[in-house]
Amino acid sequence: MELSELVALVLADLSAGTSAAPEVSYAPLDGGQVEVLLRDDDGMGVGFGVDPARSEAEVLCALADRIPDAYVELYAVGLPVVPGTPRPARAAVVDGTVLWTDPSGGPWSCPVGRYGDTGR
Repeated sequence: MELSELVALVLADLSAGTSAAPEVSYAPLDGGQVEVLLRDDDGMGVGFGVDPARSEAEVLCALADRIPDAYVELYAVGLPVVPGTPRPARAAVVDGTVLWTDPSGGPWSCPVGRYGDTGR
């Protein structure tokens, strides 16, 4: 998948149930990294670098780890949450699949990009 498609998977999970939708842009950085920049409607931006040469799972996991922090800064919301709790989910690679997981070690998880399908 392209970097923009991986970003879209994470954003779909974060914006489930909200109207928040940042504008995303990409720019090359030194060392082969790419800056992912998210901007809100007022033009405030939060960016970070990712290495697109890594495996797709590693890139998606990095995006799922970094984009929620940017989302909190832009929209003052921390999503996605573990269903039935106030805890924000965390990204992890499990058997080559990137999942949202319960940081408390609970049994809940779902693939990144499928959060809206969990029936929260």
